[in-house]
Amino acid sequence: MRNARTMSGSAFSSGLLVLTSVVVLAGCSSGSVTPAATLSPSNISGDYSGTMQDAQGGSGPATATLAQTGSTAGGTITVKEAAQTVAAQISLAIASSNSLSGSMVIDFANGTTCTFSTTGTYNSATAVLSGSYSAVTNCAGDTGTYSLTQQCTDTITSVRRRDGTGVVAC
Repeated sequence: MRNARTMSGSAFSSGLLVLTSVVVLAGCSSGSVTPAATLSPSNISGDYSGTMQDAQGGSGPATATLAQTGSTAGGTITVKEAAQTVAAQISLAIASSNSLSGSMVIDFANGTTCTFSTTGTYNSATAVLSGSYSAVTNCAGDTGTYSLTQQCTDTITSVRRRDGTGVVAC
């Protein structure tokens, strides 16, 4: 009988431990849980003007037109260098922090195709897209920078509008 009492006391202690654990765990999760806010990248679609500085081609005025879907954007940057006008196709991934990474491709008239990697940022307060690039394929050693100010925003290709920021719709 003593053994049965000890087991029954043990069972009671185990049951009490389980009940206490359930109450404590329920208390921990009784508040409402708010999921972390998902930040979206800025709307960088639209038309830009500014400058590009290229190590091999020199500096010159540049324009760009970008379209955006979600966190990716692409389009064309055109720069007037000393000897020629160059059009680069650009593809960008946009992080919620507005940092950019991607690639540019230039098909030159002589048949050479150069690819570049690019990184940069979009400053939503000033509407400036700036960054740097470096050659990956062909155009060995070529590097450069760009600084482009958004002139208008394309509200057709992006859900996010830039109302109240001073950048007008295209």
